[in-house]
Amino acid sequence: MIIAHSSGGNGGLIDPASPVLPVSLIMVSDYLTPDGDEELRRSLRAYADDPRGSPGEIVIMLPKGTGSVIAAEFGGKSAFLCPSVIVATHDSDESSQLKDAALAYCRFDLVAVVEADCMPRPGWLAILHEAVERTPAIEAISGRTSYGEESMMLRVMSLLDRGFIERRDRHGRIIHVSNNGALYRRSVLERYRFEANHGPFVSSHLRQHAMLDDGVRMEIATEAVSVHAYEGLAFIWDVRRNKGYQYARMELRKPRRRSRIGLALRAVATSFKENRQTAQAVGGEFCRRVDWPLFWMMMLLVRLPEFSGALAAGDPATFKASTHYR
Repeated sequence: MIIAHSSGGNGGLIDPASPVLPVSLIMVSDYLTPDGDEELRRSLRAYADDPRGSPGEIVIMLPKGTGSVIAAEFGGKSAFLCPSVIVATHDSDESSQLKDAALAYCRFDLVAVVEADCMPRPGWLAILHEAVERTPAIEAISGRTSYGEESMMLRVMSLLDRGFIERRDRHGRIIHVSNNGALYRRSVLERYRFEANHGPFVSSHLRQHAMLDDGVRMEIATEAVSVHAYEGLAFIWDVRRNKGYQYARMELRKPRRRSRIGLALRAVATSFKENRQTAQAVGGEFCRRVDWPLFWMMMLLVRLPEFSGALAAGDPATFKASTHYR
């Protein structure tokens, strides 16, 4: 259901000479935070005010019954610049389901899907758009997600949490597409829907496997950077609990059964292997030489929350209640 729609006009935030790209941009929040409305505003301004190109329309999808006041800001003159901004709601509170539901409001054949806690650097959308224009075979293309480069911890955790998007298989193929910042052919989003009731990590894992099995052509443009919000060690604990839960839930889909402890150990080992392979493949793109001692320390420490999350894999409802991710 559309609860607000603003179109046309120029409220003064964007350079009128900035190109408008033939792209629909879907924006959702996947992490519960006290400043959710302000996060949406910042992200909306960043995409609408990009001098290298703004999207032809932005669709903000919210859970029905949300306390967000964003919609009220589109009742009269919009402060945000884009040819069209739509704020709509959907029954589910899962970010994956909100992304799928938003597609019905999009009118372009290229659709960017982003999360509000990832702030794009200038040119993010233009770089991805140029790449698919040059190479029509590309069906989905990610930008680089980083926590920033200002400190050793930010660089290390960027590699640990976000670097896997850039790893290629032995055939040179990108094997992941970013969950928080990517551009798709509309037909891919229509065909590969998220499964409900899994949470963002597991639902993305399942969709990714389906896309790989069908040979969807994915790419990465590392010069298109978005900076993910970093809220300290409590945030990292939540991220890694979700990673442990993700791998444990995937193990539960296999016919072989393990004890609860065995399942958690297997999940942690799988995540450790992925991080090690990512570090070997693209570690130099994220970390400096001085960062590696901290990297290996964090490689061990993050297994604690992963183990905790994996232990909760048998009770999805309780796990959902314990995490800020939706």
